[in-house]
Amino acid sequence: MRTARRCGALVLAGLVALPAPARAADPRAADVPLEVPVPAASEPAPSDMPVSTGPEAQAPSTMPEGPAPPPPPNLAPGAALQQPEGAITVAVGLGPTAPGTRPEVQLVDALERAVRSSAAPTTQVRRLRAGVGDGKQVCRERRDDLVILVEYLADRAEPVLLPHDCRLDRPLGVRGADAASYPELVAALWSEHEALVRDGAKERRRTRLGPKVRTGLIVGGAILAVGVAIGVVVAASLRREIVVLTVSP
Repeated sequence: MRTARRCGALVLAGLVALPAPARAADPRAADVPLEVPVPAASEPAPSDMPVSTGPEAQAPSTMPEGPAPPPPPNLAPGAALQQPEGAITVAVGLGPTAPGTRPEVQLVDALERAVRSSAAPTTQVRRLRAGVGDGKQVCRERRDDLVILVEYLADRAEPVLLPHDCRLDRPLGVRGADAASYPELVAALWSEHEALVRDGAKERRRTRLGPKVRTGLIVGGAILAVGVAIGVVVAASLRREIVVLTVSP
């Protein structure tokens, strides 16, 4: 019994005294890894585009895409009063034979809209007040190229459109009331004007007087009339009169 214990102690002491290489030769110890490999941290992929950290990267871009917007219209005083090149001035209103009933006023409204919508030639529209006279009288103001009035003819019960060409100082073809809604009305009337010019009609000289010039002429005429009247009164008061008295016996 003692011999067996001594043999076991010797074997155990021999195992403990074995060097490290000898112990590693044991196949059971080779199954357990001594070190666990730590994977290297992956580096971020390089970017071709630079990254901006300034205020530009924090706020989204507000620049509009596409072409730049058109410039604002000219709002300078008097800019809207300039007549476009090639445009004609057309006066519309009620003639002397139209009493001014509601249907007649509505007809003038439709006529004004149609004249404004004319594309060729382009137009500037002037609305006439009631009682200004016929087309020939309106043309004497030398402010318009064409006058279109709503009037009545003796042989028609319905109102008609009487156009008058101010440049040629002559009436144009009569149109029915339905023509007041046609945007091509001005184009048809101006075609008549051009046909008359080709046939030899002469246009009057276009002398447009501004409001200040007309006001000056009116004031000057009034001052001249007042001066003449005062001169007549003064001359009459200074005239020498001789009175002859005859006394009979």
